[in-house]
Amino acid sequence: MSDRCYVSTRKGLFTVDRRTSNWSISRAMFVGDNVTLTMHDPRNGNLLAALNHGHFGIKLHRSTDRAETWHEIAAPQYPPMPEGYTPKPHPFMGKPLEWSLKLIWGLTPGGVDQPGVVWCGTMPGGLFKSENNGESWELNRPLWDHPKREEWGPNGAEWPGIHCICVDPRDSRHVSVGVSTGGVWITRDGGESWGPGGRGMRAEYFPEEQQYDPNVQDVHCLVQCAANPEVFWVQHHNGIFRSTDGAASWTEIKDVKPSVFGFAVAV
Repeated sequence: MSDRCYVSTRKGLFTVDRRTSNWSISRAMFVGDNVTLTMHDPRNGNLLAALNHGHFGIKLHRSTDRAETWHEIAAPQYPPMPEGYTPKPHPFMGKPLEWSLKLIWGLTPGGVDQPGVVWCGTMPGGLFKSENNGESWELNRPLWDHPKREEWGPNGAEWPGIHCICVDPRDSRHVSVGVSTGGVWITRDGGESWGPGGRGMRAEYFPEEQQYDPNVQDVHCLVQCAANPEVFWVQHHNGIFRSTDGAASWTEIKDVKPSVFGFAVAV
C-alpha cells in the first residue's frame, strides 16, 4: 500500500502522507484553486493536475519530482468545427452540444508498453490522447465523430463527459470508457474504432422503451479488475452493475443497502 495520497479539492491539491500511526497533510498546492483531478503515472512517477479556473479556462500542470515543483503544460484543445458542418440539436436539450473544452474529467496512463501515452476524458465528451506525457494532445476522432456520440446526454452539468478510462493490463489497445450520460464505450484497436458496451444496464428514469438503450446509461464510475480483467464494475445513477465479459454485457446487483445510488466504486 502506498504511503502517500494526492487529494484534489475545490480549494487546492493536498499531499497526505502516512506517518507511524496516522495520516496527515504534508503539503498544500494550488491553494484556493479548483483542482478537478490529479493523476499519478506509475510508469515514470509523473503527476498531472487539472485545474478549472472558471472564466480563465482549464489548465493542466505536470510534476516530475513528486509534487515538489509544477510546470504548466498544454491542456487538450478541440479542433475547429469542420467547414460546412452543422451540429444537430440534442433531442433533450434542444440545442447542439458544445465543441470546446469545458472540463478535464478523466486522466489515465497508457499501458506499460506505451511509454508517454496518457488518455484524457473531457466535457463535452471528447477523448484525447497524448504520446509525450501530456506535452500535446490529439482528439480521438473515431469516437468524437461516431453518430451515436451526438445522442449522449448531459449529467449534473450541461454537457456529457468521459470520466473513467480503463486500459486493459493484458492489451493496451483494449480501452473502455465510462460516459455520463452515454454508457460504456469500448475499443480493441487502440481507438481506431469504437462500439457500445452497456447491454443489460437499465436507466429507470427513461421511458420504458428506452430504459435498456446502452447509449442513455448514466455511468457514474467504471472500474476494471486488475487481477481478472474480464470483470468490470459500474456505479450507475440508479444501480450497481457487474460485467464478466469485458464490459460487453452487464448484470444488475440488486437489494443493496442502504442505497444503490452513488458515485464511487473500487476493486
